Amino acid sequence: MSPVLIFDLDGTLIDSKKDIADSLNYALEREGFATLPDKKIEELVGHGAKTLVRDALGNPSDEALGRVFLTFWNYYHEHLLDQTRLYSGVLEFLEEFAHLPKAVVTNKPELFSQKILEGLGVRSHFRWLIGGDTLPIQKPDPEVFSPIFRDLGALAPGVMVGDSHVDIECGRAAGLATCAVSYGFRPRAELEAYRPDYLIDSFADFSRLPFLREASIFG
Repeated sequence: MSPVLIFDLDGTLIDSKKDIADSLNYALEREGFATLPDKKIEELVGHGAKTLVRDALGNPSDEALGRVFLTFWNYYHEHLLDQTRLYSGVLEFLEEFAHLPKAVVTNKPELFSQKILEGLGVRSHFRWLIGGDTLPIQKPDPEVFSPIFRDLGALAPGVMVGDSHVDIECGRAAGLATCAVSYGFRPRAELEAYRPDYLIDSFADFSRLPFLREASIFG
């Protein structure tokens, strides 16, 4: 059985940090709150849009959270492709390994994820897209992979590729191999502490991993 390749989105397939930071700071300023350095916002990304806004505000009231979140949502929806790009090597990999089943599993809302993948011209490479609001649960709950394994009809061999401990923990709990990327939103030392099966410094390195080059996994 061919392995299923499951990818996180932000910080793994796409460099989206500037559009996220600009949109969040727009919302914070528009609603009367202090803006944050881009680097701080980058550290908060990974747990979904509402959690990002909540963490940026600290300990907000429901009313404040709702206002800022709505402003962020509306602004980001219109600006999520201003500066967001695929990381180097992603498109080449997707084309080279077009024969393998692939998924995007992200805590980013499905609407945003769909629009970005379509806008960057790569949506057709992914059989599954599971966003942060597609199911009642999110990563790191391994049940987030259930639609994939249900479609495949078995617990297929595979790998979870991501840039945070959330991805590593989620993949490991589901019995998947784990591959962390050091070029994303988290520092290499932080990723090393969670001991992924693989740790790569560029997306091009992924295609050179031994398990992708073994003919036995394709038959």
